[in-house]
Parts: sequence; C-alpha cells; structure tokens
Amino acid sequence: MGKFLISDELKRIINDIAEVAGYVWEKGWSVKNGGNFSVDVTGLVPIDKLSLSLFPCVNAKIPAAELAGRYFLIKITGFRFRDLSRNPEKGLLLIGISEKADSYYYLWGGEGPQSKPTAEFIPHMKIHAFLRRNKLPQKAVLHTHPNHLIALTHMDDYGRESFNRFLTATHVGAKFFLPEGVGMVPFHRGGSDELADDTVKLLARHKAVLWEKHGCTATGTDIFDAFDYIDLLDATARVFFICKSAGYEPKPLTEEELAELKQGPI
Repeated sequence: MGKFLISDELKRIINDIAEVAGYVWEKGWSVKNGGNFSVDVTGLVPIDKLSLSLFPCVNAKIPAAELAGRYFLIKITGFRFRDLSRNPEKGLLLIGISEKADSYYYLWGGEGPQSKPTAEFIPHMKIHAFLRRNKLPQKAVLHTHPNHLIALTHMDDYGRESFNRFLTATHVGAKFFLPEGVGMVPFHRGGSDELADDTVKLLARHKAVLWEKHGCTATGTDIFDAFDYIDLLDATARVFFICKSAGYEPKPLTEEELAELKQGPI
C-alpha cells in the first residue's frame, strides 16, 4: 500500500480549510455536522498512474468524465466543522479520481479508506466538472447553512428577480461584489442529481447559489474566497432582519445610488 506525504503547499491549503471551518462554526452556519466543502488540488499531488494504483481504490459514482485524474480535498460525511478546525487530518479526505472516473483512490485523511466523502459528493463533483469544463479559476466549493439566508428563502419573493433586487439594494457590498445577484434553487433532496444540476445551471451566471430551506453554496479561487461570498450574503440578510426586528421596513438603495457603485471600489 502506498503512503502519501503532505507537501508544504497542501499543508497551507489544509490549514486554510481548518481556519475557515472554525469561522463557519463560530457563525453558527453548521449545526451538528451540517455543511461541506471541496477543493481541487490537482497539480499539487505528484503521483503518477503507477504509484496511484498502490493506494486503496473505492468504487464511487463520479458524475463527470472531466474529473478523471484530478485530486480533491473534501470533507468527510458526518464530521463536525468545529472538530475539523482542530483536527483537519481527521475530517478531510485527499482523493484521486480514477482515469475512468468510476472510482477514486484514497490517499490521506480520516480513518482510512472506509471514511466516506460528504453526502453532497455528487453536487460537489458536478460543480467542479462545470468549473473545469469552462476553464474557470475557481477551485473551492463551500456549502453551509446560514440561518438568516435560509430564513430569506421562506419569503414569497424567493425564486423571483424581485428577490435579487431587494437583496442587492439592501447592502452596498452585495451589489458591488455580487452584481449578478444570487442564484436560487427550489427545494430538492440533499445530495441529489436534481440539486446538483440546478446549482450548476445557476453557477454559469452566479458566484453563490441559495438552496431553498437548506443553505447556500459558493465557489471561489480558494476556500477564503468562497467563504467571503457567503459571509457577505449573510451580512445582507442580517441587515434586513435587524431592520424588521426594530419595527421598520429596510429602505433599499435607489437606482441612482446603485449606479454610483459601478464607479469605483467601496
């Protein structure tokens, strides 16, 4: 059996993941073991095909041929974010997708090859396939359960363009950093092909996508970048609810004020 040694660059990415996992837990975005993430680390795993065959092989549904031969750090199913922030080697898997994309090789992490990737494995893999197919710079996918954003998905306007107009007019940061707004997926069972396919369609136009009554998923160039988009959207939702709880309606930015945001950074 092969033994994989973590490089300094992979250690840096693992430490970044552990740091973000701590932020997610502190913000209350991960009740129990909720939420997950994956990071494409292809190019940082110097293993040839022959050496890869020395590692345990696990049969798994890989929903896209584009991922053949690629490597991922991914959260283990059932593992808590709060524990991962302290012991990332226990809550992470490093896997290599087989050349036929019909299985993966277990390289490192968890309790060995019996540890399973997140229950949202299919959505993560389909999102990464979309990113690679379109040669986009994003390498990280983060899914969390921010309560304020989930509450917004209960609104009657959810799924309509009016929802995005309200969201981007409530917080200047949302309009500036997410001018395209947020994608909105109707309710689907977690980990399903339907959830994955609807999310991928919306990621063609959006950096972040809401899952109705479930949570938010974002892509980024790294795990911090993906976290920032969800953090920004959650801050926007909190501003809305602060206004409502104080007894008055939020006053959105006017069209003229929104237009001014295009003139320079905030």
